[in-house]
Amino acid sequence: MIDRRYCSRGLIPVLLLFLGACAPMIGPYSPTAYKNATGLKAETLALMDRATMPYSQSEAMIEELMVEIDKAYEYVHGMPSDDLSARQWALLRRPDGDLLGKFLDRWKTDGRLTPVYIGEFKGLVSDAFDEIICLEANKKAANLCLK
Repeated sequence: MIDRRYCSRGLIPVLLLFLGACAPMIGPYSPTAYKNATGLKAETLALMDRATMPYSQSEAMIEELMVEIDKAYEYVHGMPSDDLSARQWALLRRPDGDLLGKFLDRWKTDGRLTPVYIGEFKGLVSDAFDEIICLEANKKAANLCLK
């Protein structure tokens, strides 16, 4: 015969494991996060067009933009179960990454950038923002995000 004390002790951790598996993998839709992503995409791409001019002429604008991007990151980072969105923002802004952070670092180092380089990076950065926007939109209703 099985002792009931052992069943109840073993059953509780198993139930907790199953309940944890049912927890959402991603946070709920946030109109604020969506607005942040769409607005910052437009601002970022417009600022990138200025990279043909000396970095010093846009430095204040760059700093303001990065503060806004940091705020958008912190917003989703602080939301429950929104780790995926936070990781996307982190990748976008990382100075040692391959997206906006790298672009801004290169602009600062070189002083100004060529239109070809700007165009290539605008495509990458735009796609990264589209991923963030698509993820947020799909929290509200499942949609196929197409270009």
